Amino acid sequence: MSEDVFESGNRLMAAGQLQQAIACFDACLQANPQDWQAWLNRGNTRMALRQLDLALEDYLQASALQPQASSVKVNLAVLLKELGELALAEALLREVLAQEPGHADAWSNLGTICYYQADYAQAMHCQQQALAVAGDSPARLNNLAMACIAALQPQQAEHALRRALALPAAPAVCRFNLAVALLMQGRYAEAWPYYEARWQGLLQPRWPAQRWQGQPLAGNTLLLWAEQGLGDTLQMVRFVPLLRAANPGAHIVLAVQDSLLRLLAQLEGVTVLPLSGTLPAFDWQLPLMSLPGVLGIDLTTLPRQPYLRSVLATPTQMLPHTGRLKVGLVWQAVPQGGGIAELARQGRSVPPAALLPLREVAGVDFYALQPGTVDPLLTDWVQALPLQDFADTAAMATQLDLLITADTAALHLAAALGKPVWVMMRAERAPFFLYQSEGSPWYDSVRLWCQPQAGDWAAVGLNVAQALRRL
Repeated sequence: MSEDVFESGNRLMAAGQLQQAIACFDACLQANPQDWQAWLNRGNTRMALRQLDLALEDYLQASALQPQASSVKVNLAVLLKELGELALAEALLREVLAQEPGHADAWSNLGTICYYQADYAQAMHCQQQALAVAGDSPARLNNLAMACIAALQPQQAEHALRRALALPAAPAVCRFNLAVALLMQGRYAEAWPYYEARWQGLLQPRWPAQRWQGQPLAGNTLLLWAEQGLGDTLQMVRFVPLLRAANPGAHIVLAVQDSLLRLLAQLEGVTVLPLSGTLPAFDWQLPLMSLPGVLGIDLTTLPRQPYLRSVLATPTQMLPHTGRLKVGLVWQAVPQGGGIAELARQGRSVPPAALLPLREVAGVDFYALQPGTVDPLLTDWVQALPLQDFADTAAMATQLDLLITADTAALHLAAALGKPVWVMMRAERAPFFLYQSEGSPWYDSVRLWCQPQAGDWAAVGLNVAQALRRL
């Protein structure tokens, strides 16, 4: 009877009926608390539900009952990776591979660990080992492609992803990552259709129906809405004036994050509303990052001129005229919570210690163009500014001679205002920055200062300080 219940739990888990599957494994464990496979499978189900703490308890119980089981070690390693415990996860997977050199899942998961440790050469090696052992699968090829993208080998990533997409049941993430590989190569027209795969399991659209396909809008209401981060919104609003000019009879509503409302109210002929509030009825809608695809934008038609202007600074926001160079600094990306998401965020943030060489540059006043308190390493030479929203940030940015920033929304704001921007960029770059360029196809005023190797912020700080001295 317990065996039948166990198999029922497996079938329910495979069918996505996760709570019902947990009830089956609960019944198995009530009948036999020593059933390590029931502990393991309940942990797997809880992982699928993102109940990480409960899954960890189940995996530890399974490990105590069957300490040599490879399946327990591999799944526990996956959980530890999600919690950001990469060293522990790596040790478990290497244990498995020492016992079973042909364990494809262990190779693939070890490759993922190496990816998050920024050891991309080793990540690619591990994924190739998994493919050699078990053959092509969409998941394994996608993992290889992600490592290739991070290693700035987008052509190899493209090859792996096209192999994946030739297989049955390739998931949407393969199409999305192919878009990233194409964007990094500047092949925008090819990339945009694949970029739409983000709505097939990666993101949830607020309004799935009434999607605008580019048809004339005379007399209609079009809702454009912010879908991702603040920087993405600032980057994409450049297309709104083009859309306004091409559809003079349309009513265009732009729904954005609250901190952008006052700044973007300057857009002419557009109703700017909070994304968090009640929005008016519309005929058509489109997420902002789908706009360049609908408009058929490529590198030859991408608008590069400044498209925002500053909100007038208040008397308390006026910077003193010292005759010295005024340089803004932004080093911190927006926190993402704990676990692996926070590790990814930290990869974009610049450690304050890497900025210390700037302190030695004479003739410069430094200002923190990010809200919050200034890091203790910077407090005696970087001045905090009164920033409540992006209108405040714009008012301060227009008074600066230069912004030196991590890959954050401040980059897009200052560049949209036409200000010179130096971006301290991780070695992996980002999808909308070409993989072999010191500038940006989106902004003429942007210069990239990339890590010579992943994680090496010290070299970036020294190079930026040397360039600032020359400036």
